[in-house]
Amino acid sequence: MSSENELGKFIREKRTEKGLSQRELANTAGISNAEISRLEAGKRKASSPAVLKAIAKALNIPVEVLLEKSGIIEERKRAVDKALGKIGDMPLPQAGQRSLQQMDPFEADTYISVEDLTDDEIADIKKYIEFIKSKRGS
Repeated sequence: MSSENELGKFIREKRTEKGLSQRELANTAGISNAEISRLEAGKRKASSPAVLKAIAKALNIPVEVLLEKSGIIEERKRAVDKALGKIGDMPLPQAGQRSLQQMDPFEADTYISVEDLTDDEIADIKKYIEFIKSKRGS
């Protein structure tokens, strides 16, 4: 997972490389100057994917880079793994097997609860997986 302010530092670095002020970046991205300031200062650890997409477009960088630096991609990967019934290549504990409290710290750290996801959201995750697989060109 990314460091606490890796996202903010990265945005500041790219913004200054392009010679933009925070206000100019905010105006180009269509978001508030305060949002850029909070992100760069580490006062806001993450933002919505829509905001990150707008910032990425304004900085002319792939949105996936900001999603990774914010930790969103990793969190979504865990949600997908949960929806598919596994963590990476390890199957998740089934009923009657070890609970989260019984897992070793590494396993427990990689476990994510998706109980609050709807069936439609899980279906969307599965569609996204198929989309990613289709990009392999196999």
